[in-house]
Amino acid sequence: MPESDNFFGNAKAELEAYIENRILLAKMQVTQKLSHKMASAVIIVLLATIFAFVLVFGGIMAAYYLTDLTGSLVKGFGYVAAFFLVLLLVLILFRKKLAALVVDSLIKNLFK
Repeated sequence: MPESDNFFGNAKAELEAYIENRILLAKMQVTQKLSHKMASAVIIVLLATIFAFVLVFGGIMAAYYLTDLTGSLVKGFGYVAAFFLVLLLVLILFRKKLAALVVDSLIKNLFK
């Protein structure tokens, strides 16, 4: 009898250690995936912020350049405003396709 008690005691200890190691492995895998996704989100936010600054300052620069070409401050800024308005209308027209592209890329990124 003592041999079977020893066997089952060892088996129980090994099973408990195995379960603890599997739980630890699962936690580490979740932590790794979560950290990669958070890093991707931070990078996307930084890139979007930089792009917004480029768009704003590029628009101001283009407006002043067009002011020099046209000789009128109103025309220069008006042309840039018209360009941004056309860009907005194009984005509104193609918003469903753009949204589908964004959703697809997010899903691919989440399950990568």
